[in-house]
Amino acid sequence: MKCEHCGNNLKLEDKFCPYCGRPNLLAQQHQKEMQHFSREFTKTRTDVLEQSSRFNRRTVRITILSILVALCAVMAFLCVKADDIRWWRMERQIEAKADIHMAELDQLIEDRDFIGVYAYYNGNHLSYGYSSSSPLRNYEAVYYASMYYKRFYEDLMTLMVIKKNEEIYKYYSKDGLIEEMAGGLHSLYEEMEPQEYHPEQWAGDKIAYMEDMDETIQQLTVRYFGISQEEAAGMRTMSEARMSVMLEEAYENR
Repeated sequence: MKCEHCGNNLKLEDKFCPYCGRPNLLAQQHQKEMQHFSREFTKTRTDVLEQSSRFNRRTVRITILSILVALCAVMAFLCVKADDIRWWRMERQIEAKADIHMAELDQLIEDRDFIGVYAYYNGNHLSYGYSSSSPLRNYEAVYYASMYYKRFYEDLMTLMVIKKNEEIYKYYSKDGLIEEMAGGLHSLYEEMEPQEYHPEQWAGDKIAYMEDMDETIQQLTVRYFGISQEEAAGMRTMSEARMSVMLEEAYENR
């Protein structure tokens, strides 16, 4: 560019002409524009960095919040499904050992171990964790009969201990125990009756097992209550109330 005063060459950076010393107005205007541009650039850069920082912080917070919400949803789902998952795992474990469980139960049934059948079945959670198609369901009637037998036997032994030590056990309810025994026996006898919809539960040695259980109950009631063999045999057809009255009267008169 040339000086508008003397016509000599000038550089854009020259504030004054090196030849005539006059001010270079174009250079001054250029420097003002460059300073203005520099300020605008600096301001824009600062704004961009601040906005980027705010965006990043907001993004991080949103991301963390989203992760926490997702985790809470997963935990809530697992809590709701915890029982289903536990039962599913239990079913798989029991089904994997179904043959072993059935062999053990068959042996206990053969041995007429009434309380042992209940203890094994209950101890291995067989009443809770197998599928509807499992062959272990064929032992349900035997299990429930054994459960009621166990309750009857425990109540009977408690009652006999109370009778020998009435002063020590005076806070126990003798009438309550006998009523509970009658209720349990009534339920037990219902389990002994074969049902049309699950005949396999009374197949094989299971009927004989329950008949021997009934015979054992008769012997126990004859021995500890002093009732006749005919009365003991008739309990299977008695109502729960009638059985309770008979046992209470026999207990008081013994």
